[in-house]
Amino acid sequence: MPQHFTIAEHGCIRKQTNTLRHEQSDSFSSVFVPNKVFELLKQLSFRTNAESLLTYGVQKGQELIRLKNYVGILSLADGTQLEILPKVSSQSNVPQMREALLRLLRTVPDLPFHRLTQAQLHQAHLPLWEVFISAFIQELEQLTRQGIQKAYETVEEQSLFLKGKWQYHRQNYAHPEVFAIQHDQFIADIIPNRLLKTCVEQLVKQSRYLPNQSKLRKLRFIWEEVQVSTNLAADFQYIKHLGRSFDRYMQALKWAKVLLSNQSWNTHGKDINESLLFPTEQLFEQYVAQGFKRHCHEFDVVYQETAHYLLQRHDGKPQFKLRPDLVLRLSNAPLVIDIKWKRIDPNLPNYGIEQADLYQLYAYGQKYNASALYLVYPAHEGFAQPLPAFHFSEVLHLTVLPFDITQPLSKAIETIRETISNKTNPPTS
Repeated sequence: MPQHFTIAEHGCIRKQTNTLRHEQSDSFSSVFVPNKVFELLKQLSFRTNAESLLTYGVQKGQELIRLKNYVGILSLADGTQLEILPKVSSQSNVPQMREALLRLLRTVPDLPFHRLTQAQLHQAHLPLWEVFISAFIQELEQLTRQGIQKAYETVEEQSLFLKGKWQYHRQNYAHPEVFAIQHDQFIADIIPNRLLKTCVEQLVKQSRYLPNQSKLRKLRFIWEEVQVSTNLAADFQYIKHLGRSFDRYMQALKWAKVLLSNQSWNTHGKDINESLLFPTEQLFEQYVAQGFKRHCHEFDVVYQETAHYLLQRHDGKPQFKLRPDLVLRLSNAPLVIDIKWKRIDPNLPNYGIEQADLYQLYAYGQKYNASALYLVYPAHEGFAQPLPAFHFSEVLHLTVLPFDITQPLSKAIETIRETISNKTNPPTS
């Protein structure tokens, strides 16, 4: 049975050597794996296209592999799964971290995670892979209740009865009683169904959660007349051109592609794209941006606007396009918001804010003639309230805000809206 390990992003992976086996890792920032698994990860770390994902090193004479800022599922050649979760706070447990990641994934474009229900979010006690399997099962059960789609397919066979077209060029004249025929059959064994059946067959072998196993076996029986796909790449290419009669299939097929191909935003190349991995900063940025678009209707919200350049060249051409994460417009000057997945600590020099980020915000403020600037960072137990205001000038102020991804998106946005409203419309004395 393939092994499963859970670790927080930026965590360390170490060998289960005799000298370390008795040690306990601190929270989920490190994990001990069998030597064989460690060697697979070590080989992976030496590949050029893995540099952004994990690095190999030695600390105090002990080998280790350090993860970078990616979350999701890393699958290895032996079937081992490494589940990498966002580090929300030092006190977070696995279900909290997993539910936070599921919340983030619900805003990923072009993938089926937006269909994750509240009930599935609350399945965070299960490994991420089982939650995805559960979501696929739900889509397929609904499809099955509506009826499995059938279509006419051309079939070539040998038959004792003449029906359809006789293919005389295929006729075996040593057995004239058997006809070589070609005819159309109205069958369920068609490419979209084969992809779904293939996914069921694969997940039956992979799932360890008994309710999922039971439902998958039932679906396998119901879809018994459908064969498995023999060419996934070609079949997934084929379904891009399906007619409208297959619209109800789209979500189930998207889940099948995710689960069969481990499709994610990022492609690390041939060696790593068999993993469901997502850059945490992009996930967080997309999540916050979607929150403002959905729940701040009083503002005109623009994501990654490209209306301004940093400067003009000597020949008058603009250069160095500016791309703030969010621009909010009401009736007065715009508000500019930048979103960073970094840990702010009031006990660190400058709170851990990077000087380059402040330069960037200042450029946005000048070019947009902004009324206020905001930096949004993930909230944690040491950063639950906005920091005291920073002042670029008498009229241009910067506020650093925490954003709590453990809360429902609407609630987290409402907290930020209140802060922005108070600063935009200060109470009159």
